[in-house]
Amino acid sequence: MKGDCMSKKLCLVLVLVILFNLPVQVFAQQNSSSEEIKVYVNDTRLTFDVPPFFIKGFTMVPVRAAFEALGAKVEWDNYTKTATITRGGTEVRVQPGNRTAMVNNIPHVMEVPAVGIDGRVMVPVRFISEAIGARVDWVNETKTVFVNDITEHKESGNIQNGGRFAADSSHYFHILPDGVLIRENIFSKQKEKISDKIISSVHIVNDWIYCVGEDKGTGMVFRMRKDGSEKEIVVSKPVISMQIINGWIYYSESTDDSVLYRTKTDGTETYKVVENGDFSGKNWLVLNGWIYYINTKDQTVSSVRIDGSNRKNLTGRIRDLSSNEKIVGLELIDRDYLYISVHKDITDANGKKIAPGLYRVPAAGGEFYRITDKAPISVNTNGEWLYLAVENFENSYRLIRCKKDGSEVFTINEYKKDDIPGSIYVHGGLVFYTVVRGRETPEELLFCMDSYGGNIQQYTWIYGKDYYAVKSLLTDVYTTYRGLNSFQTVQTSSVENSNGKSSIMHESTLNRGRSLLYRKTAIDGQSYIETWLDHENLYTKKNSETQWDIARVSKQEAADMLKTIFDYIQPTNELCNNLTIDETEDSYTLKGEGTFPEFIGNVAKYLDLDENIEIDRVELNIRINRRRKYIEEMNLTARCSSNTGENDEIKQFTNSYRFINSQFNAAYLKLPNSVSQTLIAKEKADRNTESGISRFVEGKYEEAIRFFDTAIALYNKSPNAYLYKGKSLYNLKKYEEAILVFNRYHEINQQDTEVFALIGLCYFNMGDLLKAEEMGKETLKHRQSINAYNLLGSIAHAKEEYKAAEEYFNMAVLLDGNNYTSRMNQVSTLYSMGNYSKCIRAIDEALKYFPRDRDLLYIKAQCLSLRGRHEQAIEVYESILAGNPSNDFVTMTHIAKEYEILQNYQKAKEYADRAEAVYPDYSLLKYLLDSLDYNLSATAGRKLVDFITENYLYYKENEETDRNFESIIEKGSDYTLEDVRKLADAINSNVEDSVILLSGYEYEQFFNSENGSSIITRQDENHVYVTVKNLYPGTGVQFAEFIQSIENPGNKVLIIDLRNTGRGLSEEAAIILDALLSECTPGYIIDRDGYVRTYTSGKWHTSFHKIGILVNGNTAGSAEFLALGLKTFAENVTIIGSETAGRGVGQVIYNDRSKHFAVLLVNHYWNVLKDNIEGKGIEADIKVDGSDQEYTKAVSEFISR
Repeated sequence: MKGDCMSKKLCLVLVLVILFNLPVQVFAQQNSSSEEIKVYVNDTRLTFDVPPFFIKGFTMVPVRAAFEALGAKVEWDNYTKTATITRGGTEVRVQPGNRTAMVNNIPHVMEVPAVGIDGRVMVPVRFISEAIGARVDWVNETKTVFVNDITEHKESGNIQNGGRFAADSSHYFHILPDGVLIRENIFSKQKEKISDKIISSVHIVNDWIYCVGEDKGTGMVFRMRKDGSEKEIVVSKPVISMQIINGWIYYSESTDDSVLYRTKTDGTETYKVVENGDFSGKNWLVLNGWIYYINTKDQTVSSVRIDGSNRKNLTGRIRDLSSNEKIVGLELIDRDYLYISVHKDITDANGKKIAPGLYRVPAAGGEFYRITDKAPISVNTNGEWLYLAVENFENSYRLIRCKKDGSEVFTINEYKKDDIPGSIYVHGGLVFYTVVRGRETPEELLFCMDSYGGNIQQYTWIYGKDYYAVKSLLTDVYTTYRGLNSFQTVQTSSVENSNGKSSIMHESTLNRGRSLLYRKTAIDGQSYIETWLDHENLYTKKNSETQWDIARVSKQEAADMLKTIFDYIQPTNELCNNLTIDETEDSYTLKGEGTFPEFIGNVAKYLDLDENIEIDRVELNIRINRRRKYIEEMNLTARCSSNTGENDEIKQFTNSYRFINSQFNAAYLKLPNSVSQTLIAKEKADRNTESGISRFVEGKYEEAIRFFDTAIALYNKSPNAYLYKGKSLYNLKKYEEAILVFNRYHEINQQDTEVFALIGLCYFNMGDLLKAEEMGKETLKHRQSINAYNLLGSIAHAKEEYKAAEEYFNMAVLLDGNNYTSRMNQVSTLYSMGNYSKCIRAIDEALKYFPRDRDLLYIKAQCLSLRGRHEQAIEVYESILAGNPSNDFVTMTHIAKEYEILQNYQKAKEYADRAEAVYPDYSLLKYLLDSLDYNLSATAGRKLVDFITENYLYYKENEETDRNFESIIEKGSDYTLEDVRKLADAINSNVEDSVILLSGYEYEQFFNSENGSSIITRQDENHVYVTVKNLYPGTGVQFAEFIQSIENPGNKVLIIDLRNTGRGLSEEAAIILDALLSECTPGYIIDRDGYVRTYTSGKWHTSFHKIGILVNGNTAGSAEFLALGLKTFAENVTIIGSETAGRGVGQVIYNDRSKHFAVLLVNHYWNVLKDNIEGKGIEADIKVDGSDQEYTKAVSEFISR
């Protein structure tokens, strides 16, 4: 017994030791990492007084703080040391130190037990969360736990349809087309106005309404109580779209909808969540801790956690997502799937085509599964069903219902013909849908039906307290007003606009029977303007003037002038809903406040407002004679805002307007005598103006001006007299006088803003390019103008900003392809740019309008010649010569020159002789005749020998060379290619590769083929690659034309490959330098006689983000000149490779077209900034010794810097 007792005592001690030591043992296994563990519960990050930690890889959190955030009830029984977590129908009990948890009284073994630390019970977050029905995710990269209730956001579909409908248990909430927010009692159907200027995204959150509304012309997030009280701004940014989930507002800004933010529903704690997405309206979703969006950077559908971490691409790359056009839209989401609309054929990264339709993709990522082949105009969901508005055929639509997998498709509504479907909203068993009806005056209508398409009802928006009484009264008032023959109105206004604050008074008298109107307008009680309208004749003048401005208006314009603000006091729904009625013994008073967008839109022209002013609130008060139904007085107060304040700040102010009517059917009007006197003076002035224009057309500008001066003396408001006088002075090159006259013309005819371009042309010819540009742009502020585009293009051309000039001239041609000046400017600019191929295409287009124009044909022929297409150039010159075959010595000379280049000397001499017979002193012809005399008299052998002796840089007489020369000369034109090869070898004995013979395939490829190209090009989104094989004739133009075709070169990297490029002309390298360098002198050449010739680069060039040049030991001669010129004068140039050959010389070419060979001969030294690299070579910035793979690696390193 004693032994048993001792055993029992020992066991008891061991158990106590285990129990007391268990927390210490468990605690000892905590992760020692100091990195903070973050915990998000239903999208909100929790803070704890005892921080979470790891035990055996499991996250432990304080039980009360963590699970009360999930809505659970947490209790502690100190007697049993038990924590009880209750939520819904689930109860979980845990005890510190005990791995067994009781879940609804069923034991479950946890991986680690709860522990007690600092008076807090720490429990494994995953076990407890999942036991009470939540999902737990761990993101190791950020050491974050996400705990979320897995829910379906039933209102998400309504929000994706614009959020202009929402509901709670007792009310529907509607945003009307005019921005009024209406609350409708579900049971009584009674409607009441809640707020104005609401745009979209209505959310009902507890006792609050959240929405995007307008403040000072900008969309912002508002909240208000459900009765419209306590309205306040929550997000004061320019919001374009918004969703609310789990107490957080997710939103994007209209200034940059590529970024998504989130903030708490009270507007605190704002964070940027994710960038590079399409977060425009109705194209992104939030659910269960994830954001789903179109990733514009990766061109995929992606998801990211609400803290911006753990981004995933849910689909492969979709190539067409780079388009600005909305092709793919995220429409809906449920627990398992995203529902995506595809509106045009798209292609995934594997080349698979995805046709238009509605698709679903697993929320975790996967393949597109097509639900329907109809891309929906709008779509919503309710439970297991989808509701879609789809097109049957053109202008015909239907609303269908189908299961989410695309099965069980039913048509539940056919839209009326020409109705355009809008949004679809669902609530309970009802479907609400909008349509836009009417072409001339489109109107948005709302309908409601059950989920099977039955019991369709159209909504009517009657919510005003006195709606029917106001409607009856306004009907009588409007009828009475339309019956008035005459009346007088005095309007006094206190108005603030861009001109400051002012007091304006309009006194108007109207006689409808005689179509006669008189108006007198005074500003701040100073000078005034008088206006008379007599049918379609309009007369205006200032009080300081004696003669009237005279204009003829259309019938419609006259009818509009006879209207007053009272034409719009009609029994519209807007006025009837927003006005209340008071009455006295003598009068009715209608009053109300709101935004009145329809009414204000109609009457804004009577309120003297600037276009950029936004009306935020209007108070309206109308007093009506009770017996006669005349409007006797109206007062309108408008609270306005404008961004005309300093630093683009929103400026607020209040304008007040008062209208008093009198003399109903008793007003008397008669035109004054001064009007008839002005008409007589104008008639005489018009006759003189016509005579002046006739002289102007004949080019008799001085005589024309005398007629115009007489016209102006008779009637000093004669616009054509001023206009043509200004044009006459311009043609006489009296530009300063012309500007003064054009300015006066603008004073009396301010509608013709084309005059600014004419003024600009004067300044341009005076050399004041800055003022000329200002005038051209002023014209374009008001209208598209050929003169303005030609002016601005000419200014850009003068500044050598040819790309800008080309764009301006293209716009001028687009406005009128039949304008010769625009066409010629366009062609001249392309020629100046050296883009001869594009210039030829532009000329061909111009010749469709001007088929035999000599100047256009001349430029085309020169472009063809510069591109080496001499036979085609001759054809063009021949077409010019056909117009004057006997006397056009200039064209004859050019044809002769082209034949000389082709070495058809007999034909060249034929045309040169014809030209000489007409005009022998033509300088180009004289030079050409001397050249032809030599070419026709000398044998081919003599020409070759003369070329070498006159041009070879290293030429020295010696016996072997002389023997070879004599041999070729003796053979005359019968020498062979082998004779030339021997001669080249003999000369090369002095300096290696100083003479190079080209023949066979290489000669035919580069000298006898129009398709031959000395460059190889390729480009991708950010990089441009050009391999220069040689610098033979034409290479520079090919290179320049290619880089000019690149879009946005300033954002791209240019790689020029000059490896193994050792042949060619310095002139071709200079053309490339001119194409890439701004204004500078990149180098000069020195021939053997010491003669120096300089290469210059003009201001205009194509600029790249940076340039990399690939070289090796075989990069020589003119290629080195190109590399060193770019390195010296361009910015951000890097030489990549090994040291170059160090040949600071350039070559010239002897070309024998009949024998099909060419000789490249070293002819000169070249220098860059007085430096010559002969024998030294160019050192690389990034050294590469080895294979193409090494170069590829070096290029990648250079690009990524």
